[in-house]
Amino acid sequence: MNITAIICEYNPFHRGHILQLEEIRHAKGQASAIIALMSGSTVQRGQLSIYSKYARAEAAIKCGVNLVLELPCPYSCGSAEYFARGAISLLDSFCVIDSLCFGSESGDIVMLSNAAENIRKEGYISAVKTADSSESHQRCAEAVYRAMFGSEYPTSPNDILAVEYLAALKEMKSNIVPFTYCRMPGYTASGTRAAILSGEDASDMIPIEAHKIFSKLKPMDETIYSAAALYVIRNTSRDRLSEFYGMNGGVSGYLKNNAASAADLSELISLCTCRKYSSSRLRRACLAALLGIKSEDMKKPPLFANLLAADRLGREILSDMRKKSKVPIITKNADSHLLSPEAKKQYLLCRRADELFALSEREAPRKYICTPPYIKK
Repeated sequence: MNITAIICEYNPFHRGHILQLEEIRHAKGQASAIIALMSGSTVQRGQLSIYSKYARAEAAIKCGVNLVLELPCPYSCGSAEYFARGAISLLDSFCVIDSLCFGSESGDIVMLSNAAENIRKEGYISAVKTADSSESHQRCAEAVYRAMFGSEYPTSPNDILAVEYLAALKEMKSNIVPFTYCRMPGYTASGTRAAILSGEDASDMIPIEAHKIFSKLKPMDETIYSAAALYVIRNTSRDRLSEFYGMNGGVSGYLKNNAASAADLSELISLCTCRKYSSSRLRRACLAALLGIKSEDMKKPPLFANLLAADRLGREILSDMRKKSKVPIITKNADSHLLSPEAKKQYLLCRRADELFALSEREAPRKYICTPPYIKK
């Protein structure tokens, strides 16, 4: 049986994700098993997820995924490089994954693989480090790539992530075989979120089974999170702020200088967004400061996995995975005592993210920390 992995956020699960499941089963056969490695309470844009990780995982299972495991914080809220490296490292450590499927704007696995090979070259890495510091890292990287290789570096979001997935697979010498499909215009997570948050009827964007789950929930209100993050920026010294992930390169001082002029986090991000600092980078940095995520936390590989949901086939795969995996897979909060000291540090970051999510939902942390995985009978 082929086991294909997806790295995802499902923020929220929408009809475009159904198309990906269909692509996998068309390519690998209807009997292929699908494992989703899904972001938890924090997502790559440097925000909290729109619905809880357990609700999103349950929706995925009811829509055709067999097993959902959590991509833990801090990797889930890292830049494309750290998001991809953390996810690939975890998938590779399970020792049961045959293939990785990801959507891309180009749908060109050869072009993406070539780009992944190029960005791993020492000359390129060195040139990017010494490039014009007045531009964003992404713009510098694109300019260096164009100058060195005579072609454009992929610039669309999913192509960028795809290159990072492929680079991580090459670096780790993983046996996981990647394949991509061309994402067609249509359903998007950002469009679906926008509809939900504006109070529009999003039922035509979300599969029926997922809509049944999400329609009972209130979408995330970031008012409390915004206030807490802004408070931390205002009341933490510049030197202390600079210790957190994403606060390097002058970001800490820039945020600090503008914090007194902003009424909320969104206004602060808007004031500070420029050619050098993207809004996503700034949001990730603010979230890291609030959760206490340091740069060294991002550089370590994930040392544990957390079960969020499974169906019958997923439980069978999980049983085999536990025998082969290089990292422990936990199913409940009480299992954390089985983790190594280093893994426990990572686990505590996940708990902080869950507690922040609960606070923003005006719920007791226990509701999220002690929620059992969803198991489809």
